[in-house]
Amino acid sequence: MDLEKMAASLRQQFPIYDNAGLEILQADEIFKARVLLGEKTQNHVHMMHAAFLFAGGEFLGGLVPMRYLEQPEKFQPVVRDLKIDFKAPALTSVTAQATFTQAQADEMNRELAENGRYDFTLVAELTDEAGTLVAQTTANYALRNFTGK
Repeated sequence: MDLEKMAASLRQQFPIYDNAGLEILQADEIFKARVLLGEKTQNHVHMMHAAFLFAGGEFLGGLVPMRYLEQPEKFQPVVRDLKIDFKAPALTSVTAQATFTQAQADEMNRELAENGRYDFTLVAELTDEAGTLVAQTTANYALRNFTGK
């Protein structure tokens, strides 16, 4: 899996990820993505805008199915809800990290094959360049056949 190629495609398809300077760092049981602090991502006091912290945490829930779905043409993920707990100001670029194991992926694909639906929760920790926890997200996702294909 070419993570930079995948990130480039997502940045092209979805302007929010281009504005965020999204980088995919890892996508195999441990999922990591970076959002860059810059002119497009900072707020009025030059720290990362809350929207980009939200996007960094939420993005991982889409990355999991991109990595593990056996039928990506059939099933699509959507976020059902997301809670974000801000811990400290993000004064640098931020890395979001979450875990989704191969066993969970196997369960996901089994449930999708049997029932056509799968729900999962993903907790992501967002840290700055010094390793300080700046936010934590807890998001619930639904995998369904939303296109009807």
